[in-house]
Amino acid sequence: MRYTMADMSAFSLFFMQSSSFLAHQRRLEEGQGRSNCQTLFGLDKIPSDNHVRALLDPASPDHFHPVFAEVVAELERSGGLKDFHRLGDHVLIALDGTEYHVSDKVRCRHCSTRKQDKTEHFHALLSATIVAPDHNRVVPLEPEFIVPQDGHDKQDCESRAAGWSVTAGATPG
Repeated sequence: MRYTMADMSAFSLFFMQSSSFLAHQRRLEEGQGRSNCQTLFGLDKIPSDNHVRALLDPASPDHFHPVFAEVVAELERSGGLKDFHRLGDHVLIALDGTEYHVSDKVRCRHCSTRKQDKTEHFHALLSATIVAPDHNRVVPLEPEFIVPQDGHDKQDCESRAAGWSVTAGATPG
C-alpha cells in the first residue's frame, strides 16, 4: 500500500508519547482490535516505520519552528506563563542534548563525528523547555540542531548551540 502525508496523518505520531509510536499502535490493535491510529486519526492501516520515514525525512523541521513561538506568545497573552514565573518575572529553562542518529557507515554533511573504535557519525540536538518546580506541565521551545561549525577544529557544537539559543531570543520575556 502507498501512503501520502494527508491520508495517513504522518505527523500524528508526535501526538502520542511513546518511544515507538507505531509499535505501540500495533500492540493496541492486536490487544483491543483498534488502535489510536484508527480511532483518533482515521487510518485504515498502520503504516510501517519505513513508510513514515520516507514521508517525514523530506519535511524540513523549519516548518515546525514557528509553532513553538506561537505557543509561547499565546501563553503570554492568556496569562498561562504566570504559573512558570520564578524569581520575579523570570522563567526557568531546562536544556538537554540528545542524539537521534548514530552510525559508523551512514553519514551526511550535517553529521558530527567522534572517534571510538571506529569513526561514528551522529546527529544531535539541544532541547530547551520552560519548567517550574511543583508544576506538572512544561513548555517546549524550538530545538536547536547541533551541526559541525565550519572552520573549527574542536567540535564544541553543544555549547555553541546553547549560546545561540539563548542569544537568539529562544527564551520568552
